[in-house]
Amino acid sequence: MALLARITFFYLLAGSLVVTVFRDDPLRLLGEIAQRLPASLTLFVTIGSWALPVLGLMLAFVPRGDRLRRLSQAVVAVFLSMAFFLVFTMLKTTMPHIQPFWADGMLAATDRALHFGHDPWALAHRLEPWIDAALAGRIYFDLWAMPAMFLPVLLILTDGDAERVNRFIRLHAFAWIVLGNIVALALLSAGPVYHDRLLGGDGFAGLAHALAQSGVADSRMGAIQERLWQAYVTGAQEAGSGISAFPSVHLAMATVIALYLYDRWRFLAPMSVALVATYLFLSVYLGWHYAIDGYFSIAAVTGVWAWLRRREALRSAVSSTDPAGALVAAE
Repeated sequence: MALLARITFFYLLAGSLVVTVFRDDPLRLLGEIAQRLPASLTLFVTIGSWALPVLGLMLAFVPRGDRLRRLSQAVVAVFLSMAFFLVFTMLKTTMPHIQPFWADGMLAATDRALHFGHDPWALAHRLEPWIDAALAGRIYFDLWAMPAMFLPVLLILTDGDAERVNRFIRLHAFAWIVLGNIVALALLSAGPVYHDRLLGGDGFAGLAHALAQSGVADSRMGAIQERLWQAYVTGAQEAGSGISAFPSVHLAMATVIALYLYDRWRFLAPMSVALVATYLFLSVYLGWHYAIDGYFSIAAVTGVWAWLRRREALRSAVSSTDPAGALVAAE
């Protein structure tokens, strides 16, 4: 809990500073987002209601004497997570005010080079006859939103391993802050679905046709894409608004969740791999991301996870060989 509070506090300070420097009326911006935050979060909680029975089942395995303490900490973590997401939204909508979208051409070219001259979205849509657009949207957004946004709450509520909890709170922060803000700003990109509307040309006209033909454009996922575009064009501030493709926070958090499942229950390794592969495919199929967006996020999150585990192992080894630690252990 202390780690989450520190991260959120410093993120709030840094985010407020960036918004103050680069936005004309930061207080109005904050007010608009805060005004829309309850409705947006209610939507996220509603679509993530599937997680409540799972959470209740996991909580049943928590020692009875520890449940009240964890519940009280989880309530605080909910508000910290909401504040965290508010800052993320402010920064994401501020990024185009810092520099223009410039990296789409490079990312699209990289995608084609990696896939032997083919656009990944075109390869993905070869499977269109077997994919239900509505189901794809529910998997991509509904199943992802609750654990991705409120992972610290789930960790604090259901996991008694403090070292593992802190490890994944750090990974959560890395995915949203480092990848979703810092790297995203450095390589600011709109993504395939917005490429032609934002940058001109018809390089992704085929994708627009494929999304219409597959039913994605007329699904709720298509409505979300249109709502984000309108928010960008009009400058409206909503929780979750903002356009950014590289790197994929969606894949970053899917990888964090998959690694957590593997870290806690090793027998779920095949499920973890399938989870990441599914979100990688859907991120391209639904038009949100270039494939390289997901590849980079998966590699970055996995690398940081491995580094954190190695650092913890080294600390444990040093502690076990420390004379004072050995004396305490002997006692």
